[in-house]
Amino acid sequence: MSLDAVLQATAHIQSWLDDPPGEAVVRQCIVLRLLQAAGFDIWNPAEVVPEETNVTGNRADFLIRRGAGKFALEIKGMGITVGPKEYQQAATYAVNEGSRWAIVTNGRVWVVIGEHLPGKWEDRVALKIEMGEGDSFAADFFTLLDAEVWAADAFAAAVEKVRSQQQQRRDEARIRREKRPVVEQTQAEFEIATFEKAAEAAVKMGRITEAERDVLVGDTGANKAGRMSLPSGADTVCLYFSVSGAQAQARFCSTTGRFTVLAGSQAVAQARTYAEGIEKARQKLLQGGVLKQEGDFLVFQRDHEYQTPSGAAAAIAGGARNGWEVWKDAEGRPAQQYRPV
Repeated sequence: MSLDAVLQATAHIQSWLDDPPGEAVVRQCIVLRLLQAAGFDIWNPAEVVPEETNVTGNRADFLIRRGAGKFALEIKGMGITVGPKEYQQAATYAVNEGSRWAIVTNGRVWVVIGEHLPGKWEDRVALKIEMGEGDSFAADFFTLLDAEVWAADAFAAAVEKVRSQQQQRRDEARIRREKRPVVEQTQAEFEIATFEKAAEAAVKMGRITEAERDVLVGDTGANKAGRMSLPSGADTVCLYFSVSGAQAQARFCSTTGRFTVLAGSQAVAQARTYAEGIEKARQKLLQGGVLKQEGDFLVFQRDHEYQTPSGAAAAIAGGARNGWEVWKDAEGRPAQQYRPV
């Protein structure tokens, strides 16, 4: 499969994820769906082995085998906070199967356990990723759980890559938090026309570094590959989405991450048959007066904020959508190009 498949699966899961589901739903509707999106053959019992008790009497929810790689997967309900007990259970099974790796998940949090690491079980956590951290979760998940990574027995390198990506995101978030005010102060102090020119001036004054400037004005490697800087002096862009005749407009703020569907936007009246969670959320908006039936569409009576572009797109379309792709600016560029690095 592909990263896009993981993005689509994640967006759909988050569209119905209102109340924390139990273990059975996590297993069937989250874990297996994401594994399939990442390229595993979930219908092949030789590849995705359910609840097999080994010779030592230990058992995990799944043993995943692909090519030269394999790992144990332990699943809990989303209301459960996974910890050392679950880590030990999964890792003990993994090592008895000849693998150094185990993964424990409640569907939202995915914890990679390196059995070979020293110390207590909580010290053997090699990595954590969590759904809800924007599309970075999907990217990290696919890096780790791409079936071909396991086929090549390249998981250790994948763990290091995700660690590096997570650290880069933390560093860039810190830079935006700490250094953006420095540039804004420089811009106001010297009456500089644009934020970008103020950032250049701040570099020359020694107030920020060139690397910090690159993050603030969007000139990191990812941006150079196609992301857009917002208009001079602005951190907000208007985006548009059209589906089945419904026309919607939203405002996205790259600084805060807020995604707001604007009053007057239309949504299709009938949700897809599979989208019970989306329909439930829309019914709440109807009851609260945020949405109102007008002719063939549901119409937003006031601005309404969503956590992600995908959540907003799902509400408009009545079914799962990758919001970073379907929301577009006035020139047809997808929201992905404005997404913070």
